[in-house]
Amino acid sequence: MNNKKSLSSASYFLLLLSIVICIITLLNQNNFWAPLLVASIVTICCVLLGTFWLRLKLVDNYALAILAVGGIVASSGATHTESVLTASIIVLGLSVLGIIMNQGEAATINDNNTDESKMDAILEAVQMSENAKRVLFRDRELSVLRKTVQEDIANGDFHAALVLCEQMATVFGAVEEAEQMRTQVQQIIHRHHENRIREEVQQLNELLNSHKWVEAYQFSARLRRLFPESPLLHGLEQSIADARTEYSHNLEDRFLQAAQNENVEKAMILLRELDGYLTPEEARRFRDTATSVITTYRDSLGVRFKMAVSDHRWQDAIDFGQEIIRQFPNIKMAEEASEILETIQVRAVEDETAT
Repeated sequence: MNNKKSLSSASYFLLLLSIVICIITLLNQNNFWAPLLVASIVTICCVLLGTFWLRLKLVDNYALAILAVGGIVASSGATHTESVLTASIIVLGLSVLGIIMNQGEAATINDNNTDESKMDAILEAVQMSENAKRVLFRDRELSVLRKTVQEDIANGDFHAALVLCEQMATVFGAVEEAEQMRTQVQQIIHRHHENRIREEVQQLNELLNSHKWVEAYQFSARLRRLFPESPLLHGLEQSIADARTEYSHNLEDRFLQAAQNENVEKAMILLRELDGYLTPEEARRFRDTATSVITTYRDSLGVRFKMAVSDHRWQDAIDFGQEIIRQFPNIKMAEEASEILETIQVRAVEDETAT
């Protein structure tokens, strides 16, 4: 702060008053003004020396006292009552005015000092290092951290809660408390993940029951990304593979049973589905049976197509003909069916119109 001394407004007032008294005394050379002249000169010397040399804190008060004493002495030695009274009142009034100004300035200085002290405290707080502020407000910041961790847990933001626990241990040194809170958060995460995983696995089972293997593998991969460390997902992909293999074996058994029972249509449906599960090596085991089923089914379609045309069952004939073209597009029977289908469709329209 600046310690350089300067004249106050009260000091200027006292100097001005003393100079005025000196001038009046020189113009009125009598016994009344002589003490005031001496008091004024002493006052001027007191103000100047006390402010700039002796650096007295109450120099204005001392100067006022000297001037007042001079006024009293002058009054006691005067002969003209009215002049004495008037001069005394003027000097006393001006002295009182000087005192009021001095007190007001002192109050202003005190207020300024108070403001400066507050500003210094603020500047000191701003200039403190982060580590110093952390030490100073450690308990308060720890309390805020505890509250924030609990709020994050309540909101389900477990990752943010774990980050705050780590900060509590590394920054504030509350290792034991941080470990307790971290354990609490991890237990809640574990329970939350278990409930969520059970719900997700239930959806996965629905995909398996619907034999949607590709979707099941994609769903499993998503669960792995979401819960990479969960023990509930161990062997999940193997479970899907086992379910697919089991269903494939079931298809094989049903296909062979249908072929053995000469249920050609069912065997053909099962054969189409089974074709998506078998590798070329596995398909060789069913080559003879599959060939027999396909031949029988093809011949059966041809017979039913001809019988429907012969019986004028046009719609059935159209269905059988389209099935032959779709299933066996490269055989002669498909070519023949394609040639007469247009005529059959015209006949079918005519019959519907007639009825």
